[in-house]
Amino acid sequence: MRKFENIAHRNSDPIPVEKKVMAFDSYVESMYDCLQEPALNFTMFKQGVKGFYSMKNKQELSDENHLTLIDFSLPSNEERFFVIDLKAKKILYKSIIAHGKNSGALYATKFSNKSESRMSSVGFFVTGKIYDGKYDYSMKLHGKESTNDNVFERGVVVHSADYATEEFLKSNGNILGRSYGCPALPHKSYKEIVTTISEGSCFYIYHPNQKYSRSSRYLKARNFADSFYSCFE
Repeated sequence: MRKFENIAHRNSDPIPVEKKVMAFDSYVESMYDCLQEPALNFTMFKQGVKGFYSMKNKQELSDENHLTLIDFSLPSNEERFFVIDLKAKKILYKSIIAHGKNSGALYATKFSNKSESRMSSVGFFVTGKIYDGKYDYSMKLHGKESTNDNVFERGVVVHSADYATEEFLKSNGNILGRSYGCPALPHKSYKEIVTTISEGSCFYIYHPNQKYSRSSRYLKARNFADSFYSCFE
């Protein structure tokens, strides 16, 4: 990764927000190169980091080390779940992951925040506690936007499932099974993953939907630049 030094202003003059945004853009490009993961969508990554700093600015995160990204522009037979350690600048986990059954078959194309929709929801979440429930060892999610703020009431949680495994892919025509809206992971390494990201980390489900991008309270915000820049002062 290129050295990212001296971005903090050394005198007392106010820093223009445009300069902070330019510094952020340079930082994101540098970190993306450092991760060396071709499957990681750059647009999703940049949006995820922007949302992370916007959430941090609002003091919505108790875990400021981890960023989880789900890329629903990819088909379910490809790895599209990524957990990034932002301080260590490396990808900790990547995996296939299932989407909601009414969101689509191989690709997730439709999304909803409504109860009984059996669709996935997009946008930014904060991870919640782990509990033993219907799906055994599960992690709660707290949706933070109009596209997902009903997920807690819907019972949408992160859990593992037989239909979200490589074995199921092979037996089902190379298409994962689907959930009732939950992001469902394979059993392998599942407990380790959710234990790492639970209770207060940034969790972003991405889809290249321009309507969402224009309306997202985190992607529209400018406060992310202040939060980002303060880390280097």
